[in-house]
Amino acid sequence: MSKHLSVRTLVVASLLAVAAVAIVGKDVENFRIRDDCDPATFNAIFGDGVCLETFDGDTTVEEFLEELAEDKEVGSWKFNPDRTRIDRGQGTLLESRAGETHTFTRVAQFGGGFVPALNELAGFDELAPECVADPDAPILAPAAPGPANIFVPAGAKIQGPVAGGEHMTKGTTKWQCCIHPWMQSTVTVR
Repeated sequence: MSKHLSVRTLVVASLLAVAAVAIVGKDVENFRIRDDCDPATFNAIFGDGVCLETFDGDTTVEEFLEELAEDKEVGSWKFNPDRTRIDRGQGTLLESRAGETHTFTRVAQFGGGFVPALNELAGFDELAPECVADPDAPILAPAAPGPANIFVPAGAKIQGPVAGGEHMTKGTTKWQCCIHPWMQSTVTVR
């Protein structure tokens, strides 16, 4: 085989590999999970490791609480997309672009999570029962992790449910963070 032919073969093979990756990438809906926590102030108040030390967020705890009390949400803490339509069989990827851990939890109705102070500031009077281990307990504990209650650590990329599968069924499902309950996404599976 000539040197030119082997180079051409490598170029064609590389282009086919790039095309295959691009095609596969279209079969995945990417949910970007965002926040903007300032590691110094969040960790000083809530404990080391609440906000990843190397994260480049600049919203202080004081700014976070002020915005939450005023707006009932914090704009930098969100799921993108917050509403989407996807096809059965399509995979999902949960990509944390955040400094804190979040959950991606299927709920029947949006409601409060397992952090009472955040529920109160955000105006959630009713809990999303899927978020808590026992909604009647005097101290709320998070529900156990599972395929419909996915804990997403800061900076992680985790495979989410498949559209049309057991947890993201055909029709419309609701997903929220059980820590920051204003972080929500409505998914319609066609």
